[in-house]
Amino acid sequence: MRLGRGAGALLAALALAGCAATARHHGSLDPPRYHNTGTRTQSVATHGEWTRHLVRMQLGMFPEAGKLPPDHVLSREGTLAGLAKAEQAKVAVTWIGHATALIRMNGTWILTDPAMRETVGAGPLRLARLAPPMPAIEDLPPIDLILISHGDYDHLDVSTLRRLAIRNPDAIVLAPQDNARLLRSTGFRTIVELAWFERRRLDGLTVEAVPAVHGLRRVPEPHDSAHWAGWVIRDGGTALYFAGDTGFGSVFETIRARSGRVDYALVPIGAYAPRRLEAPYHVTPEEAADIARILGARVAVGVHWGTFPLSEEAPVEQRARFLAAAGGGLHTVAPRVGETIVLVP
Repeated sequence: MRLGRGAGALLAALALAGCAATARHHGSLDPPRYHNTGTRTQSVATHGEWTRHLVRMQLGMFPEAGKLPPDHVLSREGTLAGLAKAEQAKVAVTWIGHATALIRMNGTWILTDPAMRETVGAGPLRLARLAPPMPAIEDLPPIDLILISHGDYDHLDVSTLRRLAIRNPDAIVLAPQDNARLLRSTGFRTIVELAWFERRRLDGLTVEAVPAVHGLRRVPEPHDSAHWAGWVIRDGGTALYFAGDTGFGSVFETIRARSGRVDYALVPIGAYAPRRLEAPYHVTPEEAADIARILGARVAVGVHWGTFPLSEEAPVEQRARFLAAAGGGLHTVAPRVGETIVLVP
């Protein structure tokens, strides 16, 4: 059956971000459901509001979404030069695009939420990138550890992970609870699920899953049938936090109390408009900076922006608001795609 443009857009939008999925959990009659905790913004948007928003997204009806900052993408030569500096650093971050970042810490290469195709989503209709991934998979160093924050298509991209597994089959993949089933077809030999505040010791690093305020929207998976998390990585003297994707809430005070302060924070600064829809799931740039301050970070690096047209606001606004949110002992950085930030030489 041939679908009309609007119908096809709706299906693609639902596959990308999802409304309530009704499919069974691979035969399970009682799939687990995960929940956010603590004080947070409650969802008030209707199913119809989400449907209209998602269709507009798929049809390219967010006119501000493509307004990228000047020189948004670093050249391949500049990116490779940055990677060479990162290899010699104790702690460095290279922003590849969206929530995908390459972290160099204590001699270990860590990749977060790899989504490096030209599109994200499922089925024949997908959402195209505004900026290419930089570096490309072929230019990445050997990856030791991959961190997955949750199972949404723009954070857990099976195709990207399969390509990475061909080159790095022994890389360890850490994911929140119930995400291993989404990862089994990728080809990685070691996939480990962690509950919130559970830790693993790997190559001189301690990696801890910590709470986030989000959910799972991955058709045909049941709504919130796999958990979501942020990550804290410690090498003994230095701690780095990767938020993944999150709304704002009291869980960040809980993380600070239970896990201790961090030095550096990778926080999401895009996909926040309109607030009636996005507030329960995505922070504003100012809230992203507040999360970093709550956790005690000295430097916050903005990710999850300027890559996919997921919401109404302009990337130039995302970046400007985040940079303006510095203060109170916090320095904010919104890197170019492919840019390396050396945090500890």
